[in-house]
Amino acid sequence: MEPPSLASFDPVYCADSLEFCPYNAKQRFLIGTYQLLKTGNASDQAAADDNQELTSADAQRVGRIYVCDFAEGDSGPGIVERQRIETSAIFDIKWSYNRVNGRELVGAACADGKVHVYAADDSSEGSYLSLLGASDSESSMCCSLDWSNRLAESSSPEIVASQSDGTLRILKLGDSCVETVREWHAHDAEAWISAFDYWSTSSVYSGGDDMRFKGWDSRMDGSSPVFSSRRHQAGVCSIQANFHRQFMVATGSYDETVMLWDTRNMRAPTAEFNVGGGVWRLKWHPEEPTQLLVGAMYGGFHVLDVAVDGLGPLERAPLPEAGYAVAVERQVSFMKHESIAYGADWCQASDDPEAGWLVGTCSFYDHLVHLWRRPTKSI
Repeated sequence: MEPPSLASFDPVYCADSLEFCPYNAKQRFLIGTYQLLKTGNASDQAAADDNQELTSADAQRVGRIYVCDFAEGDSGPGIVERQRIETSAIFDIKWSYNRVNGRELVGAACADGKVHVYAADDSSEGSYLSLLGASDSESSMCCSLDWSNRLAESSSPEIVASQSDGTLRILKLGDSCVETVREWHAHDAEAWISAFDYWSTSSVYSGGDDMRFKGWDSRMDGSSPVFSSRRHQAGVCSIQANFHRQFMVATGSYDETVMLWDTRNMRAPTAEFNVGGGVWRLKWHPEEPTQLLVGAMYGGFHVLDVAVDGLGPLERAPLPEAGYAVAVERQVSFMKHESIAYGADWCQASDDPEAGWLVGTCSFYDHLVHLWRRPTKSI
């Protein structure tokens, strides 16, 4: 049975990113939006479809970050807006999952080519996020970002960002800016996604519209990838390393397939699963190693169970050496969005174990956010 929607929210602009806070405010989440506005007189300021033929003279890409709380009051559950920030159109939002010098930080990949980094302050309700700094402007749009410090604290974590011209960049935080440390040409089309191997953060993964899934050693000059796979049959747009199980990485593509990989042998995936829609977002569960949340564009949202022979469902351990099998099953689907299923995230802590785990999802042209629960019985 499909889970019901607990609450919904209309951010007005097209919604493509959703991220729950990993710190004190566990039921607080951010929404990233992307809107293409026609330029001209006031009567022409209507939302336009994202036509790549439109130049910066024809249209303006604008966005907002919404800070929202899930609240359960006397009238039932709801979504409460706490703050909104006007910005360039947003492709991706990612939290730093460990504090950086005591600060709670989140980054946004924007259409102006920059990574914007914000600091969170729980003590100020009306201005929870404040801009800390931004990277240098680029001629291409910034499509994704990831932080290196998911598993280990660092006073100077790296950020990897991918650009619409196929470039990857390694960034570091300065006193009031985000500095580019290295950059290289990685793909011959849009580099939709970039991600760290959280277990070995000198290893970086990228996926592009050229149908390539690539691995890189970020300490090198980027002239040659460690591997380059064309196993996907369309653009690769989602990658995440499993932060519970070393050596496991999930990828997703417009070809509607989720692939699981063992990083010790990248010649072929260990398992494949067709979800019925292009795979724009993949998120491993914060506590359960087998649970994978999928944003499948025209195919809705799904929770997959990724079971590994010899490992229990809650066992946090590296993949076995060899000879193991990976079995993938669809456990639950959420199909109440009426447009492209893009942003998705798990609440970072269980607020009601008996009711099920809280999930947030958002869709594009209908600019709709839903909160729902993955049933407890599905694990």
